[in-house]
Amino acid sequence: MLLLLFVAVAVSPRLYYNYIYTPRDYNVKISAIDIPVEDSNYVEQSRYNQPKEMFDPNTYTLDEWMTVGLSEKQAKSILKYLNNGAQLKVKSDLKKLYVVDEVLYGLLEPKIDLPDAVERTNYPKNKNYDKYIRDSTYNKTQFDKKLDETSEINPVSVNKASVRELQTIPGIGPFFAKEIIKIRESYGGIISSDQLLDIYKMDEEKLKEISPYLIIDKHEVNKLNINTASEEQLRQHPLISRDMAKSIVFFRENHKKYGSLNDLLLSPYIDIKVLKTISPYLKVE
Repeated sequence: MLLLLFVAVAVSPRLYYNYIYTPRDYNVKISAIDIPVEDSNYVEQSRYNQPKEMFDPNTYTLDEWMTVGLSEKQAKSILKYLNNGAQLKVKSDLKKLYVVDEVLYGLLEPKIDLPDAVERTNYPKNKNYDKYIRDSTYNKTQFDKKLDETSEINPVSVNKASVRELQTIPGIGPFFAKEIIKIRESYGGIISSDQLLDIYKMDEEKLKEISPYLIIDKHEVNKLNINTASEEQLRQHPLISRDMAKSIVFFRENHKKYGSLNDLLLSPYIDIKVLKTISPYLKVE
């Protein structure tokens, strides 16, 4: 009897919220998350400042980093990183600095006096270069391949590139290229390079190697419309559980269509933290 009572108590809340409970007819407004959920152009102006002129982050001083909006401790960590022999070669290298988040990078990017991609010469910088020319056994196909390998590397869109295009990036072979596409298809798109760490044998070092050549555009993400998506479609997303999908559809069918993503907070399985995680993959139409 006690066991049956325990099971009834454990299961009854889920049955109630999924099949009996009907939320009240009122609009939910969560001002703290209105901007990050709905407005992709939001800039945290109260904290960061965009430099007025073009700048080279390799030569920026402590005071200049603090003027941008970083704390003294954060600015010192950047200088320590650079003083240890590191060098920022392309704009996206700033993302390697853990104190530079997406908001700050988006503000600084137009003013960074660095190239978008690594430029390389048209010939192999190799002391044996002249030997290739003089040697009677010189293999033109082999030499042309070397020219190919040292040509300029163009960044590609991680959400649009084909397997072949991804393999033009140093460090990405057939395996990683196919796995990247599997990841983006399961999510509907990639919004952060950290998602690639889910790939087998992808580590922080490998990710830093390929990140400068991957363009991540959140506007290229395929979003699910929570007013029309079926329970099965919602459940297939890696970030949406079975209970979340069921409650989303239940509210829509038994109460009213969603007016904004914030209405998802009416689900007993979705809190503010979960909403901020899944909102880049959802939309309301």
